[in-house]
Amino acid sequence: MWNNRPKLFILSLFGAILLMVLLGGDYNLASLWGLYQQKKALSGRVEELRIQNQMLADQIKQLKEDPQAIEKVARENLGMAGQGETIYRILPESRDSTIDSLKTGK
Repeated sequence: MWNNRPKLFILSLFGAILLMVLLGGDYNLASLWGLYQQKKALSGRVEELRIQNQMLADQIKQLKEDPQAIEKVARENLGMAGQGETIYRILPESRDSTIDSLKTGK
């Protein structure tokens, strides 16, 4: 029985140290797993931003080189018209005009 005590003591000490490493301290198993998940999410976000950055760079290049691209942006975003064209805007009905049309039947 006395022969096994040093082995049991060393094994218990090793087990206690292992538990402290895995469950305690700043770098325990749970915090390392959380950091791994955070790194994975940030890597995905970096890739999304890299793709978005490339798309914007392509758009800038196209706007610098292609007059038709500039015209398209001017028409769609700025509401500009070409020579001889007329732009018609249909405004959404206000709530009051909808109620009036229901009352009058128009």
